[in-house]
Amino acid sequence: MMRSGKFRFCYICFAVLVALVPWLRADVEEPEAKDRDEFSGKKIATQNDGYEIIKERFYNAPRYGDPAPDFELIDQKTGEKVTLASLRAEKPVVLMFGSWGCDVMRNGFWSVLKSYETYRDRYHFVMIYVREAHSLDGTEKIDVERARVVDPETFAERSLAAASCRVAVKIPFQILLDTMDDKVATRWAGWPVRLFVVDRDGTVAYSGKPGPWGFNPGGGFKSELADQLRPHAERFNQESLEEFLAKREQEKEEDTVDGQ
Repeated sequence: MMRSGKFRFCYICFAVLVALVPWLRADVEEPEAKDRDEFSGKKIATQNDGYEIIKERFYNAPRYGDPAPDFELIDQKTGEKVTLASLRAEKPVVLMFGSWGCDVMRNGFWSVLKSYETYRDRYHFVMIYVREAHSLDGTEKIDVERARVVDPETFAERSLAAASCRVAVKIPFQILLDTMDDKVATRWAGWPVRLFVVDRDGTVAYSGKPGPWGFNPGGGFKSELADQLRPHAERFNQESLEEFLAKREQEKEEDTVDGQ
């Protein structure tokens, strides 16, 4: 029975991806990026709503080489306001969008942690806690199976969910809370999970593919149906975060040697 249910879910995911591929063509005229849409501030009731959100926000995500949209969010631990500009003033920033209710984030976080442990002296690692990918009060069985908490209705509840996520997933770095109208997740197309790197000059150096299928932290981790995504090499980095950071640091070292 469980195998049958999983097969059905995979089939549905594949069907949705097939439907999305023609729509997400490289030659489609891009709409203007925005920080609010019809889904902003609302609980994701069904899997179909989730697919619609990913499709609706696809072109909001900054490409690599684009200026990074600034934001001002609350630090979950300190309650202080933090801007992206202040974070990148000292060193580049690795942004991870996600939530406790995102099983893809939970399953692949060990790889993000590996990069953090290697590069934390050279990069700020920051999680932006967004709307739950799956909620315990979801209308579909898959939501309940993958969820960890009821999707928060207040900012205080979101803060509590983020604190619980920090403990359960063992997240050692800073967590910022997206606003309840999902402004940052919308503008960056960061829901349900996604990775970016922003340079000190405010340029997006690494733009990860849209999650959940495109979540690619490295270490051999691969999201289900990842190979079904179009590359969109003109928009998103094709390598994993781990590969990108390693290559980048190697190039810096080579430039340093050449300059001596």
